[in-house]
Amino acid sequence: MDSAASLLEAYRRDRRRLLGFLLSSAGGRAVDLSRVDLDAVSADYALDCVASGAQFDASEATRRYFDDRRYPIMTSSPSGNSYFLLSRPEGSGSPPKKVAPDIGPEPPAEENSSRARKHSDSFEVAVNIQGASYVLKDLNLANTSPQHAKEMDLLSLGLPRLNAELSDDDLRETAYEVLLASLFVSGKLYFAEEKREKKPKFLKGLRSKTEGSNSAPQMENYYTHHLDLIRVQMEISESMDTLAKRALRRIGSKMVQGQLDVPCISLQLLSSVGKFDFPTERLRVQWQRRQANVLEELLLFSASRECSMSETLRIVLSKLKNTEDWVVSVPDGRIEVLTIIERYNTRLSAAPKKFGLKGETYHWTQSYHFNSRLYEKLLSSVFDMLEDGQLVEEADEILETMKLTWPILGITQKLHDALYAWALFQKFAQTGEILLLKQTDLQIQKLKLHNNVREAELYIDSFVCSVEGFGSNGTLNLVDSALLKINMWCHRQLKNYHLYFSQANCSIFESMLNLVLLTAANLTDDDEEAMLIGTSLGSTPESTLIHILVVRSIQAAYKNALISADGQSKAEFKHPLILLASELKLLVEKECSAFSPVLHKYYPEAGRVALTVFHLLYGQQLELFLEGSDHSESLKEILGASNSFELCIAQKLYSMYGEAAGSSLSNFLKPYMVRHEDVLCAHDT
Repeated sequence: MDSAASLLEAYRRDRRRLLGFLLSSAGGRAVDLSRVDLDAVSADYALDCVASGAQFDASEATRRYFDDRRYPIMTSSPSGNSYFLLSRPEGSGSPPKKVAPDIGPEPPAEENSSRARKHSDSFEVAVNIQGASYVLKDLNLANTSPQHAKEMDLLSLGLPRLNAELSDDDLRETAYEVLLASLFVSGKLYFAEEKREKKPKFLKGLRSKTEGSNSAPQMENYYTHHLDLIRVQMEISESMDTLAKRALRRIGSKMVQGQLDVPCISLQLLSSVGKFDFPTERLRVQWQRRQANVLEELLLFSASRECSMSETLRIVLSKLKNTEDWVVSVPDGRIEVLTIIERYNTRLSAAPKKFGLKGETYHWTQSYHFNSRLYEKLLSSVFDMLEDGQLVEEADEILETMKLTWPILGITQKLHDALYAWALFQKFAQTGEILLLKQTDLQIQKLKLHNNVREAELYIDSFVCSVEGFGSNGTLNLVDSALLKINMWCHRQLKNYHLYFSQANCSIFESMLNLVLLTAANLTDDDEEAMLIGTSLGSTPESTLIHILVVRSIQAAYKNALISADGQSKAEFKHPLILLASELKLLVEKECSAFSPVLHKYYPEAGRVALTVFHLLYGQQLELFLEGSDHSESLKEILGASNSFELCIAQKLYSMYGEAAGSSLSNFLKPYMVRHEDVLCAHDT
């Protein structure tokens, strides 16, 4: 892990040096890079400046850097023929299975061609028949690729936005400083100016025997080891780590009424760190602006507007943001600015507590949107940066260390469980690692066991998040928002499980189903109204939910099969109903082998519902054809295909349920009504 971190730091350092070298003479004259964040400079823009001789523009370089990360990479092709496909080809079904015919006269295909046109016309109507059309209202999921579904904007808690200019890196570095402060205040970490004398490895055993055991050094080594791992995971450099430790070692003296908050930590850092403590001027400017933005967010934007000192605070924060004037100003001037900010924060901290919780501070409630984001950054350190989707071995110890930040950030056990479940699920959505999904399930089970006192519940309710889900817009507390967003993401996938899952990832399907049932949200009436087959009276919420998922997923799969069969019929000159029967047989096999055994555990009728819906949908299509049939030469093949499909349904039902009768679904399982004259016509052909 240490070697990996050093390689990453070496890579970043080499990139900065290379960009500095390239830009040192860009545009024909030297460029002042002391105020430029080279980590946020587009390498392509730098090369363009060198190649064209254009003057380097730092703002344009930064804009290009973030644009390159935000938008897909485009191919610069002289022919102009290289582009990225914006449509979703997977929504149009499988490609033709035969090579397209050569262009030219096709005398024998004229009859087939007219027949194919008739088939296509009938299927354009069929796509809108009852049952198939409902999938169009289902959040357009049938036209959404699995990868795109993972990137949807569902994975946002809906916390109020930050008003100050704070990037993800700013939040990550601030979160680490909060962790350091919590370790110093709790007495778990000590900072020595001089490094202890290092002894050879072969003397380590001797040292442990001669020096004896001491509980304090053991505690120090325990937290020091895990802190170093967290530092590497959060990508904090050793130089910035040392700088922060030196500044925060006496943070206890900054506590207000025995309490510590993030503004106190920033003020301690600003008062203890000087210009020459940084390896480069660029790092100093970036660091100071971050501290100023943190104070601006917490004291100016998040704080109550009733305080009469707010205008004064705005003025002194502007001085702090002016990094050049801050360096050249006299020490007394800097002390005065920090004193004014500290006095303002002290006044806010003296405000009456809203919920009367032990250790409650003003910033617990007023800055919850900021504190929650910091805690999310801390929780991200449990994920291995080298093995995507894996937890580090010391994850439990890291989480235990994180608890030291709770008094500063206002985190309770219930909030921790919700935010950790959210972090696990976000990582699962990015990687597809089933272990993370199972860990999310366990974490939510813990969350469900909480039974807080009224004051604690009211406190959590003050963590307001905006949500949009299941047809309603509004607000929820952070815990409920996390559960709803997890449920919505899983729900969208499960409502089209034939597209997203198979025998290979059936374990993920089952775990996701468990999670949906665990975080079940109230469904709107529209879900019931759109059902081809309604649920029986007295059904439990669990069985109703699974019933809806089964019907909606089969409707989506059936529509895709309709489109695919129509496309293949034009290439193979076969009637779409023949090809549709073959496609549905494959879906029935997949349903019975992969999904029904899992669904049966929660809803015994799931298999019967699935087969009944398949039977009904094909029956509707067959009836539509027979009503408008001109008794074409394909009739015999169509009746044969429908009979084969109906026999397949009957065999699957018997293998799953035997001769058991009495189900309310029996009324829907009636043999296809084929007219006598159609059978005679089929024999004649």
